[in-house]
Amino acid sequence: MPLPMTVSFRRLLISVAVAVLLVSLLLAALLALYGEGLSLVSAYIDALVFILIMSVAGILSGLSLSFIWGWQAQAVIGGASLLVSSCVCFAAVSLFGFESGELFSKLLPLRLTVGISGWGLLMGYYRFRHELEEKPSVKEPFNFPTAAVAEPAVERIDRISVKDNGRIHILPVDEIIYIQACGDYATIFTPSGQFVKEHSMKFFETSLPDTDFVRIHRSTIVNTNHILRIELYEKNTYNVRLKSGVNLRASLAGYRLLKEKLGL
Repeated sequence: MPLPMTVSFRRLLISVAVAVLLVSLLLAALLALYGEGLSLVSAYIDALVFILIMSVAGILSGLSLSFIWGWQAQAVIGGASLLVSSCVCFAAVSLFGFESGELFSKLLPLRLTVGISGWGLLMGYYRFRHELEEKPSVKEPFNFPTAAVAEPAVERIDRISVKDNGRIHILPVDEIIYIQACGDYATIFTPSGQFVKEHSMKFFETSLPDTDFVRIHRSTIVNTNHILRIELYEKNTYNVRLKSGVNLRASLAGYRLLKEKLGL
Protein backbone atom coordinates (compact mmCIF):
# COMPACT_ATOMS: atom_id res chain seq x y z
CA MET A 1 0.00 0.00 0.00
CA PRO A 2 1.53 3.36 -0.99
CA LEU A 3 2.44 5.85 1.70
CA PRO A 4 -0.18 8.66 1.81
CA MET A 5 1.11 12.04 0.67
CA THR A 6 0.42 14.26 3.63
CA VAL A 7 1.27 17.94 3.98
CA SER A 8 4.11 17.18 6.38
CA PHE A 9 5.55 14.59 4.00
CA ARG A 10 5.45 17.08 1.12
CA ARG A 11 7.25 19.63 3.26
CA LEU A 12 9.85 17.01 4.09
CA LEU A 13 10.41 16.31 0.39
CA ILE A 14 10.77 20.02 -0.37
CA SER A 15 13.24 20.46 2.49
CA VAL A 16 15.27 17.46 1.35
CA ALA A 17 15.28 18.70 -2.27
CA VAL A 18 16.61 22.10 -1.22
CA ALA A 19 19.24 20.50 1.04
CA VAL A 20 20.35 18.11 -1.72
CA LEU A 21 20.70 21.01 -4.17
CA LEU A 22 22.77 23.17 -1.83
CA VAL A 23 25.02 20.40 -0.46
CA SER A 24 25.62 18.93 -3.93
CA LEU A 25 26.62 22.39 -5.20
CA LEU A 26 29.05 22.74 -2.31
CA LEU A 27 30.53 19.27 -2.88
CA ALA A 28 30.73 19.88 -6.64
CA ALA A 29 32.66 23.11 -6.05
CA LEU A 30 35.11 21.28 -3.76
CA LEU A 31 35.53 18.41 -6.24
CA ALA A 32 36.20 20.84 -9.09
CA LEU A 33 38.61 22.82 -6.91
CA TYR A 34 40.71 19.85 -5.77
CA GLY A 35 40.25 17.69 -8.87
CA GLU A 36 42.68 18.76 -11.54
CA GLY A 37 41.07 18.74 -14.96
CA LEU A 38 37.59 17.92 -13.63
CA SER A 39 34.89 20.12 -15.17
CA LEU A 40 32.21 21.72 -13.01
CA VAL A 41 29.45 19.81 -14.85
CA SER A 42 31.14 16.47 -14.24
CA ALA A 43 31.79 17.40 -10.62
CA TYR A 44 28.15 18.36 -10.09
CA ILE A 45 26.81 15.13 -11.59
CA ASP A 46 29.20 13.17 -9.38
CA ALA A 47 28.21 15.18 -6.27
CA LEU A 48 24.48 15.03 -7.03
CA VAL A 49 24.46 11.23 -7.32
CA PHE A 50 26.43 10.89 -4.08
CA ILE A 51 24.32 13.32 -2.03
CA LEU A 52 21.03 12.02 -3.45
CA ILE A 53 21.73 8.43 -2.39
CA MET A 54 22.87 9.58 1.07
CA SER A 55 19.70 11.69 1.46
CA VAL A 56 17.39 8.80 0.55
CA ALA A 57 19.23 6.56 3.01
CA GLY A 58 18.95 9.25 5.69
CA ILE A 59 15.17 9.61 5.23
CA LEU A 60 14.65 5.84 5.32
CA SER A 61 16.83 5.67 8.43
CA GLY A 62 14.70 8.29 10.16
CA LEU A 63 11.45 6.53 9.20
CA SER A 64 12.81 3.20 10.48
CA LEU A 65 13.68 4.39 14.00
CA SER A 66 10.66 2.54 15.39
CA PHE A 67 12.01 -0.75 13.99
CA ILE A 68 15.81 -0.35 14.00
CA TRP A 69 17.07 0.15 17.53
CA GLY A 70 20.18 1.94 18.70
CA TRP A 71 22.43 4.56 17.21
CA GLN A 72 25.02 1.84 16.61
CA ALA A 73 22.65 0.40 14.02
CA GLN A 74 22.19 3.84 12.51
CA ALA A 75 25.99 4.17 12.24
CA VAL A 76 26.13 0.85 10.38
CA ILE A 77 23.42 2.09 8.01
CA GLY A 78 25.39 5.28 7.47
CA GLY A 79 28.56 3.36 6.66
CA ALA A 80 26.69 1.11 4.24
CA SER A 81 25.12 4.16 2.60
CA LEU A 82 28.55 5.78 2.15
CA LEU A 83 29.87 2.59 0.58
CA VAL A 84 26.92 2.25 -1.80
CA SER A 85 27.06 5.94 -2.74
CA SER A 86 30.78 5.77 -3.48
CA CYS A 87 30.40 2.60 -5.58
CA VAL A 88 27.52 4.06 -7.60
CA CYS A 89 29.47 7.27 -8.20
CA PHE A 90 32.52 5.29 -9.31
CA ALA A 91 30.36 3.24 -11.69
CA ALA A 92 28.78 6.44 -13.08
CA VAL A 93 32.04 8.27 -13.67
CA SER A 94 33.63 5.16 -15.20
CA LEU A 95 30.66 4.46 -17.47
CA PHE A 96 30.29 8.00 -18.78
CA GLY A 97 33.97 8.90 -18.62
CA PHE A 98 33.59 11.93 -16.34
CA GLU A 99 36.89 11.27 -14.57
CA SER A 100 39.61 8.65 -14.25
CA GLY A 101 39.77 6.03 -11.53
CA GLU A 102 42.94 7.61 -10.18
CA LEU A 103 41.24 10.99 -9.83
CA PHE A 104 38.19 9.37 -8.23
CA SER A 105 40.41 7.68 -5.62
CA LYS A 106 42.17 10.97 -4.95
CA LEU A 107 38.86 12.74 -4.28
CA LEU A 108 37.31 9.86 -2.28
CA PRO A 109 38.41 11.25 1.15
CA LEU A 110 36.65 14.50 0.31
CA ARG A 111 33.43 12.67 -0.51
CA LEU A 112 33.63 10.60 2.67
CA THR A 113 34.30 13.68 4.81
CA VAL A 114 31.21 15.45 3.46
CA GLY A 115 29.12 12.27 3.73
CA ILE A 116 30.14 11.49 7.33
CA SER A 117 29.59 15.10 8.42
CA GLY A 118 26.15 15.22 6.84
CA TRP A 119 25.14 11.87 8.32
CA GLY A 120 26.30 12.95 11.77
CA LEU A 121 24.23 16.14 11.58
CA LEU A 122 21.17 14.19 10.42
CA MET A 123 21.48 11.64 13.23
CA GLY A 124 21.92 14.50 15.69
CA TYR A 125 18.68 16.02 14.43
CA TYR A 126 16.86 12.71 14.88
CA ARG A 127 18.27 12.43 18.41
CA PHE A 128 17.16 15.98 19.25
CA ARG A 129 13.68 15.36 17.87
CA HIS A 130 13.41 12.08 19.81
CA GLU A 131 14.41 13.76 23.09
CA LEU A 132 12.00 16.63 22.40
CA GLU A 133 9.12 14.19 21.89
CA GLU A 134 9.96 12.37 25.11
CA LYS A 135 10.11 15.49 27.31
CA PRO A 136 7.42 15.41 29.97
CA SER A 137 4.72 17.99 29.54
CA VAL A 138 4.78 21.09 31.74
CA LYS A 139 2.65 20.68 34.84
CA GLU A 140 -0.48 22.76 34.87
CA PRO A 141 -0.91 25.29 37.69
CA PHE A 142 -2.98 24.19 40.68
CA ASN A 143 -6.63 25.07 40.44
CA PHE A 144 -8.93 25.15 43.44
CA PRO A 145 -11.55 22.41 43.30
CA THR A 146 -14.85 23.39 41.77
CA ALA A 147 -18.12 21.62 41.45
CA ALA A 148 -17.65 18.33 39.69
CA VAL A 149 -18.91 18.25 36.13
CA ALA A 150 -19.87 14.92 34.68
CA GLU A 151 -17.84 14.12 31.59
CA PRO A 152 -19.61 12.52 28.66
CA ALA A 153 -19.04 8.79 28.41
CA VAL A 154 -16.54 7.77 25.74
CA GLU A 155 -17.98 5.35 23.23
CA ARG A 156 -15.58 2.49 22.58
CA ILE A 157 -15.53 0.89 19.15
CA ASP A 158 -15.34 -2.84 18.39
CA ARG A 159 -14.59 -2.59 14.67
CA ILE A 160 -12.93 -0.24 12.19
CA SER A 161 -13.84 0.22 8.52
CA VAL A 162 -11.07 1.05 6.03
CA LYS A 163 -11.01 1.55 2.27
CA ASP A 164 -8.39 -0.20 0.15
CA ASN A 165 -8.37 -0.03 -3.67
CA GLY A 166 -12.12 0.50 -3.91
CA ARG A 167 -12.92 -2.16 -1.31
CA ILE A 168 -14.12 -1.66 2.26
CA HIS A 169 -12.63 -3.85 4.97
CA ILE A 170 -14.21 -4.32 8.39
CA LEU A 171 -11.49 -4.92 10.97
CA PRO A 172 -12.48 -6.26 14.41
CA VAL A 173 -10.39 -4.42 16.99
CA ASP A 174 -9.16 -7.66 18.55
CA GLU A 175 -7.34 -8.41 15.27
CA ILE A 176 -5.32 -5.18 15.48
CA ILE A 177 -1.69 -5.84 16.51
CA TYR A 178 -0.55 -2.22 16.69
CA ILE A 179 -1.13 1.21 15.13
CA GLN A 180 1.50 3.74 14.06
CA ALA A 181 1.13 7.40 13.16
CA CYS A 182 1.92 8.40 9.58
CA GLY A 183 1.51 12.16 9.24
CA ASP A 184 -2.22 12.96 9.30
CA TYR A 185 -3.00 9.26 8.87
CA ALA A 186 -2.52 6.10 10.92
CA THR A 187 -1.35 2.70 9.68
CA ILE A 188 -3.17 -0.27 11.23
CA PHE A 189 -1.20 -3.53 11.38
CA THR A 190 -3.15 -6.80 11.44
CA PRO A 191 -2.29 -10.45 10.67
CA SER A 192 -3.93 -10.03 7.26
CA GLY A 193 -2.02 -6.88 6.25
CA GLN A 194 -1.61 -3.13 6.73
CA PHE A 195 -4.39 -0.59 6.34
CA VAL A 196 -4.32 3.22 6.30
CA LYS A 197 -7.03 5.18 8.11
CA GLU A 198 -7.49 8.95 8.08
CA HIS A 199 -7.77 9.34 11.84
CA SER A 200 -5.49 10.81 14.50
CA MET A 201 -3.76 8.76 17.18
CA LYS A 202 -5.89 10.61 19.74
CA PHE A 203 -9.00 9.15 18.14
CA PHE A 204 -7.70 5.60 18.44
CA GLU A 205 -6.40 6.21 21.96
CA THR A 206 -9.83 7.31 23.18
CA SER A 207 -11.94 4.98 21.02
CA LEU A 208 -10.22 1.59 21.29
CA PRO A 209 -10.94 -0.60 24.33
CA ASP A 210 -8.64 0.70 27.07
CA THR A 211 -8.45 -2.79 28.56
CA ASP A 212 -6.29 -4.05 25.68
CA PHE A 213 -4.76 -1.04 23.93
CA VAL A 214 -2.04 1.23 25.32
CA ARG A 215 -0.33 4.22 23.72
CA ILE A 216 3.32 3.39 24.41
CA HIS A 217 4.73 6.21 22.33
CA ARG A 218 3.62 9.45 20.70
CA SER A 219 3.34 7.56 17.42
CA THR A 220 2.46 4.02 18.54
CA ILE A 221 -0.53 2.21 20.11
CA VAL A 222 -0.15 -1.51 20.84
CA ASN A 223 -2.52 -4.36 21.62
CA THR A 224 -1.20 -5.82 24.89
CA ASN A 225 -2.41 -9.29 23.91
CA HIS A 226 0.34 -9.40 21.25
CA ILE A 227 3.25 -8.41 23.52
CA LEU A 228 5.92 -11.03 24.08
CA ARG A 229 8.28 -9.13 26.38
CA ILE A 230 9.45 -5.66 27.41
CA GLU A 231 13.08 -4.75 27.96
CA LEU A 232 15.13 -1.65 28.68
CA TYR A 233 17.17 -0.57 25.66
CA GLU A 234 18.47 2.91 26.35
CA LYS A 235 17.93 5.56 29.00
CA ASN A 236 14.19 6.32 29.14
CA THR A 237 13.65 4.08 26.11
CA TYR A 238 12.18 0.58 26.12
CA ASN A 239 11.91 -2.18 23.55
CA VAL A 240 8.49 -3.81 23.27
CA ARG A 241 8.86 -7.09 21.37
CA LEU A 242 5.71 -8.54 19.86
CA LYS A 243 4.91 -12.21 19.30
CA SER A 244 5.27 -11.57 15.56
CA GLY A 245 8.91 -10.53 16.09
CA VAL A 246 8.32 -6.79 15.53
CA ASN A 247 10.13 -4.40 17.89
CA LEU A 248 8.35 -1.21 18.94
CA ARG A 249 9.79 1.78 20.78
CA ALA A 250 8.19 2.79 24.08
CA SER A 251 8.82 6.10 25.83
CA LEU A 252 9.21 6.34 29.60
CA ALA A 253 5.64 7.60 29.95
CA GLY A 254 4.36 4.85 27.65
CA TYR A 255 6.28 2.23 29.63
CA ARG A 256 4.66 3.41 32.85
CA LEU A 257 1.19 3.20 31.29
CA LEU A 258 2.02 -0.26 30.00
CA LYS A 259 3.17 -1.42 33.45
CA GLU A 260 -0.02 -0.07 34.99
CA LYS A 261 -2.15 -1.78 32.35
CA LEU A 262 -0.37 -5.11 32.80
CA GLY A 263 -0.43 -4.84 36.60
CA LEU A 264 3.37 -4.95 36.95
